[in-house]
Amino acid sequence: MAVSRRTVARHTSLSRLIIGVTVLASLIAIAPIVAAAFGITGERVAPRTAFASAPSGNYAVVSRTEGQHDIVAVVWAENPAAVTEVARVPHVEGMSATGSVSPDGSKVALVTVDAGTATRQVASLVTVDLVTGELFRVALDIEPNQVPVWAPDGRSIVVTRAVASRSSPGAIQVARVSLEGTEDVLWTADGALGVFPVDFAPSGALIAILIDGRGSTVVRDGAELLHLGSAITRDWELSPDGSQMAYVEANTDSGLRYLARSVRLDGTSNVQTQALAVDVPALGVAWAPQDSAPTFGLEPARESGGVSAQALKADVDGFDIPLDYTSDGSTLAVMRWSGGGFADAGSPQLEIVDGLGRTAIDDYTRFLGWARR
Repeated sequence: MAVSRRTVARHTSLSRLIIGVTVLASLIAIAPIVAAAFGITGERVAPRTAFASAPSGNYAVVSRTEGQHDIVAVVWAENPAAVTEVARVPHVEGMSATGSVSPDGSKVALVTVDAGTATRQVASLVTVDLVTGELFRVALDIEPNQVPVWAPDGRSIVVTRAVASRSSPGAIQVARVSLEGTEDVLWTADGALGVFPVDFAPSGALIAILIDGRGSTVVRDGAELLHLGSAITRDWELSPDGSQMAYVEANTDSGLRYLARSVRLDGTSNVQTQALAVDVPALGVAWAPQDSAPTFGLEPARESGGVSAQALKADVDGFDIPLDYTSDGSTLAVMRWSGGGFADAGSPQLEIVDGLGRTAIDDYTRFLGWARR
C-alpha cells in the first residue's frame, strides 16, 4: 500500500476555523497533562478486517464520534457508498480524536483524549491497524488536538508534549515515538504557545512551526529557519519537493482575516500563491503531488478563477476547505460548507472531488488521510 502526504484531518467545526486570534491561541496553549492508561491493549481485536481483502484503489480513511468512541472506517473513492468500519477507539465522552495515516497506508495514528475534562484534557497516542483492527497505545501524556506526523519509513511517529524545564515553567517537547512505544526526545521549545510538526522534507529534516510571543517561525530539526511574522499561522503544508510551504495567516491588521500565504524555505522570498491578488481570504490548503502551487480553500465571491476545488456548480451553494490529494493526484478530499462565507459557514459535509464530479461521504465528520491498495 501507499499513501499520499499527510494532511491535516481538521475542520470538524467551522467555529474553530473562524474564531479570533485570542481563542485560536487558547486552542494551542500549553495545558498541564498527567499520564493515564485507559483500556487499550496491544491485543488484536479482530483477526482481519474487510479492508484486508478490499479491491485495489484509493481509500479515504475517515472517522466519526459516537459518545465514548471514535468509529474509524475506510471509503473506496470509486464507490463512496462502500464504507467499511475498521475499529472503535475509546475516549472521553464527546472528545473526538485527531489523526493521520501511515506512509504505507496500513495504519492510522490517533491522538485520543482518554482521561481528564474538557478544560484539562489527558491524551494518548494510539495506532490502529487497518488490516487487523488492532489498537495499540504507544505514548501517554501528549498534547491533545494535535495531528501526529509519521516518519517516512512508517516506523515512528512525531508528537508533542507539555513539560516543565529549568528555564521555563512551560515548555513543549517534540518526541519521536516508535511503534513499540520507545521514545526519543528530538528537541524542547521553552516559552512556546505551541509547536506543530508539519512534515518531513525529502532531505529527511523535520519541518515544524513554533508559535510564541514573536509570532510564527519555521523550525527545521529544532533550529529556527525562517520567521513568518508576528501573526499566528495555521493549515501548514509542504510542497511535494519540500522547497516551499503554504499556510494561512490569521491577520489582524484591519480586523481578523485568514489570508493565503506561501514561502520558500530557503528564505529568498515570501510570495502569494496561485497568481491571486494580494491578501486573498482562504482557509485550508492541500498540495497535489505534481503541482508547483497549492490548492487553497477560497472564501466565496472574494476571488474568481480560483482552484478546481472551488469550482462548485452554479446551483450548489457553499465553499470547500481542501484536505488532501491522493498519491496520484486524481482525487481531492474536501470539507464542503453550505454557507456563503467564513462568518456564515452553514453545515459541513465531507466530499470526494475528482474528474467526474463530487460525492458525499455520509455520516463521517473527520478525514484522516488517504490509503491505496
